[in-house]
Amino acid sequence: MAGNSWLKKMFDPQSYGLAIVLAVILHIGVISLFTIEWPKEKRQIAEPTPRNIQAKVIQTESKHSKQRKLAAEKRRKNESWKKHLAKKKAARDKAAKDKARKDKAAKLKAAKDKRAKKKAAAAQQLAKDKADKKKAAELKQKKLAEQKAFDAEQEQDLMEALAVEEQQRSIEKAMASEQLAQKNAAITNDIAAQIRDKISQAWRYPPSARPDMEVVVRIQLVPTGEVIQVSIITGSGNEALDRSVLAAVNRAQPLPVPKDSRVFEQQFRNFVMAFRPEDAVW
Repeated sequence: MAGNSWLKKMFDPQSYGLAIVLAVILHIGVISLFTIEWPKEKRQIAEPTPRNIQAKVIQTESKHSKQRKLAAEKRRKNESWKKHLAKKKAARDKAAKDKARKDKAAKLKAAKDKRAKKKAAAAQQLAKDKADKKKAAELKQKKLAEQKAFDAEQEQDLMEALAVEEQQRSIEKAMASEQLAQKNAAITNDIAAQIRDKISQAWRYPPSARPDMEVVVRIQLVPTGEVIQVSIITGSGNEALDRSVLAAVNRAQPLPVPKDSRVFEQQFRNFVMAFRPEDAVW
């Protein structure tokens, strides 16, 4: 691990380790060249220049060139590294912008979807409320119709029952009226026969009367049977016979009257009766 660390430091572009190693190797090579014997022709050509001076110049020039190359390489690497960093930064910035744009788009889409869902839910709820109201209204209308039909049926049944009851009452009333009329007629006929008999018993008609003669009189009574007034409505043509009828009515009072005051008021308060001397003696 330590050897690897030393090698990394050696070849690190930011450090001078590699340059120093290269310089040492170059110096060793130059020194080795000076130690080797050159051929005579070459030594004669190189005589004007001392060996030590030439080596120094080469060594100096090589060091400066190497330093310049190292500096240029370093600058190139620094620029390359800066470009790399700038490129990475631009990539990160672009990625951040893309992410921000995507996040914003996602948020906008989420908000839009949320609004759409909320709107759809509201529309669905509104439709449900309308459907519920419509259903409730229809149910209410149905109940009202059923109640109305039931009330109409009850009313019809009541009307029919009332009609039957009214018809029954009418029948009973008619029967009662008929029975009462029959009863009153019987009472009237009976009282009229009694009145006729009593007046006939008191009637003394003259010898000049004939069986075909008839006298019609109007009689007015009070409930006690007393005669208030009696008058001739239709005479027989025989004044003696007419007077005999009037006298017979007055002699026969009090006349028979019904116990039922209504029958009296209807039939005997003021009534008409005809008399004929059918049993007259010639």
